Amino acid sequence: MEEKTAWESAVEVEAKTDSERYLAKLARRAFLSLWSYSNVHTDEGRTQGKGDGKELCDLLVVFGNHVLIFSDKACAFPKHPDTQVAWGRWYKSAVEKSVRQLTGAESFLKSHPGRIFLDKDCSVPFPFQLPDPAAATFHLIAVTRGSHAAAHAFWEKQSSGSLMIDTSLDGRAHLQAPFRIGWPVGKKRFVHVLDEMALDIILEEFDTVPDLIAYFKAKERFLTSVPIVTVSGEEQLVARFQMSFEGGQHVLPEVPDGVDFVALMEGDWEQYCVSQERAARCQADAGSYMWDALIEYQSGFIRSGQAGSPFFESASVDDHERVVRAMASETRFSRRILSEAFRYALNQSNPGHKFARIMPSATYPNRLYVFLTLPRGPPVSG
Repeated sequence: MEEKTAWESAVEVEAKTDSERYLAKLARRAFLSLWSYSNVHTDEGRTQGKGDGKELCDLLVVFGNHVLIFSDKACAFPKHPDTQVAWGRWYKSAVEKSVRQLTGAESFLKSHPGRIFLDKDCSVPFPFQLPDPAAATFHLIAVTRGSHAAAHAFWEKQSSGSLMIDTSLDGRAHLQAPFRIGWPVGKKRFVHVLDEMALDIILEEFDTVPDLIAYFKAKERFLTSVPIVTVSGEEQLVARFQMSFEGGQHVLPEVPDGVDFVALMEGDWEQYCVSQERAARCQADAGSYMWDALIEYQSGFIRSGQAGSPFFESASVDDHERVVRAMASETRFSRRILSEAFRYALNQSNPGHKFARIMPSATYPNRLYVFLTLPRGPPVSG
């Protein structure tokens, strides 16, 4: 049995808490293992090569020029007769602490991208090059667990219990507005605050990096398009996005000029969940995960140092990462089509004959994939 590389050993270390382990599981399914890393560390606090590094964040996803930073806080909702007091305490522990960790991590990554490690001993550097901070887009995601049951009770069971979006709130104004989230660090820096319900929904509906980024971009544009937007829960925004199309792309509604207040109420998510469109999409997506499996298969060779290349005598980890990232940059819809083309090529291959099929990407018009099957050569004896 071959000895594992330091990279392989580092990624097999489990996250510290049940909540973090659950987040890591969801992320690796959605974003795939080559780009998802739990509990990465910096070398801050180490002196003369001794001591543990400082944890940067609970989950880091680096995908080309997109950097997704996750902070995960599982905080029991305090018991107090005054809901506003209990909410304020929970908000400080869950949201404010997450936001501080996220903004600190973003600042460190921009200033010291070469000081990131996969382990607390800082012996395993981050495996491939981080993007130039000037070209990178940083997405801050605060995962805050523990409020759902209390919110459900507060709204007298007339709500799903997910945190409400209210862009009239800024900073510490949140302390007087139970179960509402606006701008925790002000309107100059967007932070996606997701409770346990919203996290599950988002990583189920948008289980590729390009699909999630497309939703985040649409969400940020929509919530900044007018002075005040209220949404009864993140799931309602997801449903509106999934049910709306323009130019073949999912969109959120354009707000007419002169409007200064928009509200999305309960109902869209419930309608979307039972729709024929969603059922058909889930059925059609089932075959697309073959594409994910191909990426994961090759990623294992990259981590083990066994990946080869027909183009370079000695390809670097960054070279290999760019190739599989091109595959992973396809949307879920595009992966359906590509998986079907790949299966077709496999089924058309005849012993002793070549078969090739060229398939355009549905995500990138100028990209083509070639599926080629070749006769297997004679066995090589020892």
